[in-house]
Amino acid sequence: MQDQDFKEILEKYTQGIASPDEEAWLERAYLNWNEDERVVPSDEVLNPALIAIRQQVMSATKPRPAMGIWTRISTAAAVLLLVSLLSWLFIDQFKTDQHIEIVAGTKDIKAGANRATLILANGKEIDLTNAADGQLSVEQTGLKITKSANGELTYELSDTETTAQQVTRYNTIRTPAGGKYKVVLQDSTQVWLNASSSLTYPTSFANADFRTVELKGEGYFEVAKLQSAARHIPFVVKTAHQEIRVLGTHFNVNAYEDERSTATTLLEGSVEVNGRFKLIPGQQARGEGTEIRLRNVVASDYVDWKSGEFNLNSGDFRTVMRKIARWYDVEIVYDETAPERVKNLGGWISRTKNISSVLNIMQETGKVHFKLEGRRVTVSK
Repeated sequence: MQDQDFKEILEKYTQGIASPDEEAWLERAYLNWNEDERVVPSDEVLNPALIAIRQQVMSATKPRPAMGIWTRISTAAAVLLLVSLLSWLFIDQFKTDQHIEIVAGTKDIKAGANRATLILANGKEIDLTNAADGQLSVEQTGLKITKSANGELTYELSDTETTAQQVTRYNTIRTPAGGKYKVVLQDSTQVWLNASSSLTYPTSFANADFRTVELKGEGYFEVAKLQSAARHIPFVVKTAHQEIRVLGTHFNVNAYEDERSTATTLLEGSVEVNGRFKLIPGQQARGEGTEIRLRNVVASDYVDWKSGEFNLNSGDFRTVMRKIARWYDVEIVYDETAPERVKNLGGWISRTKNISSVLNIMQETGKVHFKLEGRRVTVSK
């Protein structure tokens, strides 16, 4: 292997992005240095930390008098443990400079969680975050509303009131910054709400010609088919700039007020946007105001949040930062050196991580730097 190859693998190893095969090669190289010097590049391509590891390994693996098999195995295990320990110590020190700046006294910020408020038709508000699990006691006859332990609100018709007696009432479920929630509507349609979002919906779809809900922010829908008198009852999602009509399908709608455009991304089935644009799976209807254009996309890139992840390479840099701001409930401040556009900021990472883990991955690309102070993140080049 050439020096240049070794440099590239070493770089990736110290950044934690080397493949399993590359890690295995590097670790075998450490153990084989004293047996075959040809696999080791010259010292000038190694950083001081790895030179020290090499010296330790070579010292530990000098030829010894013949030993029994179990002695040799024990020695090899000890050497491997030493290499692992030294690698962790030196590489961790090497990567420290890549970490974001956290101002003294500032605590790392935890990821968001299942948090939401249910607003009933009469204006009463129920904090779902602190409400006990089980059936909620609400003044809405004819319905059972249940909150589950895994963060899900479910509506069901009760046995005490017939369909004909149902009165249309509208509830709203609202998530704060740093919150998410799932609601199962009375027709079995499932809706996942992202942070800083709200959904207004009828508590029952009895005798309805359309199942119409209103969305602000971002939601992922799995619409159940509903049939009455031998006809399908369409499901309609209204946002400030789009109206999405479906029969039964899976799709995502991003309609945040602080984003320049509204985007509907179809994963399964078929939808119609604004009565003019029909989408097939893998298409997105994106537009500003009444101007809408269709484009082909990798749909899974746009539902990363629903899968519990951040796709740091999806969308422009400022859009990614707004996602982070909503999920961690932080303020983003850009100094005069902050870049407008940055690509390839580290790939995918779990949304369960603290904010420092997400920002560190982005900063390790060398394209952007962050400072965390209280609940403020300052961005610079």
